[in-house]
Amino acid sequence: MLRTRSRAAASRKAPLRQRSCGWLGAVALLPIGTACISADYRPPELGDHEAEYERTVDRPFDETWQALVDYAASTYFGIENFEKDSGLLTLSFGAENPGDFVDGGYWKARGGNLAQSIDFEGNYVDYATMYLEGRLQARMNIVVRPVNDETTAVRVNTRYVFAVSRQDGSGRHYTETWSFESGGSDTVTIRNPTSGTPKTRTLMPTYKAEKAILEAIEHLPTSGSSRP
Repeated sequence: MLRTRSRAAASRKAPLRQRSCGWLGAVALLPIGTACISADYRPPELGDHEAEYERTVDRPFDETWQALVDYAASTYFGIENFEKDSGLLTLSFGAENPGDFVDGGYWKARGGNLAQSIDFEGNYVDYATMYLEGRLQARMNIVVRPVNDETTAVRVNTRYVFAVSRQDGSGRHYTETWSFESGGSDTVTIRNPTSGTPKTRTLMPTYKAEKAILEAIEHLPTSGSSRP
């Protein structure tokens, strides 16, 4: 497996279309055999997303920290570690719907064979979750730093790991994995791309998780007490 990681950089690519009848090794749930499938693919648009994971809020440090811990404790995030003295909170999460948190670009696929038909249009990550047993694990480090007595800087850095299960022409299963952080992306060269499509798939954050943290800090009231 070959991969290239990139930090945020502008990229716009035209849709890539194909229609072919032949081996469909890219869809793990189809039995080994022949199939006819048509597919369009457009990678996600990369760019500068710093404002979506880093922000300065008009709150004192203690109040910001309290709002952050209270919010994390009430959501799907799992708190792995929090150290107020260092201003570091570490969270982890998985997701039943990885496409909420990871953008794989536009993917449209139709076709199949007698055993399995496909009619999909949307986020490639949703497709991979449905047909390739896609799964997501993420770990989030949130750094909180006082700027002055009234303002606080918050940076949310999330490491995403998304994996799929594929099947080669001999029926052997193998795993392909993307890993990237907030502000970045990962492009993986896959072994058995759908015939006629590019050999690479690019994934990046949707920034839903990062924005949820930052907006909670800005808008949630605090109790006025501080945790150690």
